Amino acid sequence: MADTIVETRLVSTTLGHSQQQTLHISPHSQLPSVVHEITPQWLSSVLGVKVRSIKRTGELPGTATKLYIKIKDERGDRQLCLKGGFNPAFIEQMPWIVMIYQREVEFFNRIAPTLKGMDLPKAFWAGHTPTQGIVVMEDLAARGCKFGNPVETWPVYRVRQGVEQLAALHAKTWGVRPADYPWLTSDYDQAILTLMKTYGAVVNGPDRPYVHEYLRDQDRVTAVLKKHYRSRNPKFQALLHGDAHLGNTYLDRGAPRFLDWQMIHIGSAFHDVAYYITGALTVENRRAYEWRLIDHYLSILAKFGVQQKLRVSDADLRVEYKKSILAGIGWIMCPYEMQPRDCVHAMAVRYATALDDHKVLDLVESLPESENAI
Repeated sequence: MADTIVETRLVSTTLGHSQQQTLHISPHSQLPSVVHEITPQWLSSVLGVKVRSIKRTGELPGTATKLYIKIKDERGDRQLCLKGGFNPAFIEQMPWIVMIYQREVEFFNRIAPTLKGMDLPKAFWAGHTPTQGIVVMEDLAARGCKFGNPVETWPVYRVRQGVEQLAALHAKTWGVRPADYPWLTSDYDQAILTLMKTYGAVVNGPDRPYVHEYLRDQDRVTAVLKKHYRSRNPKFQALLHGDAHLGNTYLDRGAPRFLDWQMIHIGSAFHDVAYYITGALTVENRRAYEWRLIDHYLSILAKFGVQQKLRVSDADLRVEYKKSILAGIGWIMCPYEMQPRDCVHAMAVRYATALDDHKVLDLVESLPESENAI
C-alpha cells in the first residue's frame, strides 16, 4: 500500500443525496497502490460502513485507472467507481502523474462541496498520500449516464447548458488568487510548453490531421503561447476545470455535466469557455453561435453573483476569448499514444480552424506586453 497521508484534516464527503459524514484521515493511514489491495476491510474504513463483499465489474485504464465494483454493505448492493493510480509501472515511468491524482482528491474535498448550481458526480470519499490519490465515487454508467465523445459534436442547446455549468464554477471562484488555494500549484503552462518541444515532429509527422501551414511552425506557436500566458487578463481570473472537452463530460438524463477534475488550476475563465465551445460544436455552428453562447455565459455569471458589468461587445473580453482558443493546441500536437487517432483528427481540425478564423497568432503577436497579466 501507498505510505503516509500528506496531511491530517477533516474531510467532508457526501453519502447519498443528502446525508453528510465527516471522516478523519489518520496520518498513518495507507492507500491501495494496486487493485488487489482494495479489500472490504479498506473500503469499510474509508466509507464508514461495514462492507461485506466486493465484486469487480470492470476496469478502464488511462492516465488514472477507473475500477468499477459492486459492493454489499449494510445498505444493500451498491455500484461504485474507484479512480486512482493503480498502475505502479506507469507511475514509475512518470512519477509526476501522482500530482494530478492528488489534485482531483483536493477538488472533491475542498472545492466541490462549495459549488452551487454545478452538478457533479457524488464522491463518497477521497484521500491521497505522497504516492497515490483515490476518489471513491458513484458509478455514473450504472445509473444510466452517457459519456461524451470528442469525435462527436453537440447541438447548440446542449453546449449552452454546459456553458451554464462552467459559469457556476467560475462565478463561485471569480477573482480568486493563488494565495486562496496555496495547495494548488501552477503547473499547466509549463506542462504545455514542455510538450511543445516535440510539436514540430508530431504535427509534421505521418497521418496527422490537416492544420494550416503556419500552425506547423514550432518556434512561432511556442512564442505565441508564451506571450498568451504572459498576457492573460486578470479581470477574468477564476478557478478552472482546465480540460473541459467532450471526453470529460457525461449526460445525466440528457443534461451535460463535467467530470475528470485532474487539471484544475487558476487562470482566465475563457480558457475553459473557448476550449469547450470550440471543441463541442461543428465548425459551422461555432462560427454562427459562439458569441451568443458567450453572451449567455456572461448572463449566468451575473445570475450567480459576479458583480462586474461584462458585455460580449467589450474589446478586452473578445481578445481574451480569441486568445484562449490556444488551449486547443494540445489536441493539435497530441500523439496517438495519448488519445485515439479519430479523436485527435476531429478535435485538431476544430481548433485549427478556429485559430485561423480569429487570426489568433497574429492577434497575440500584435498585443503589447502586459504588466498586469495573471
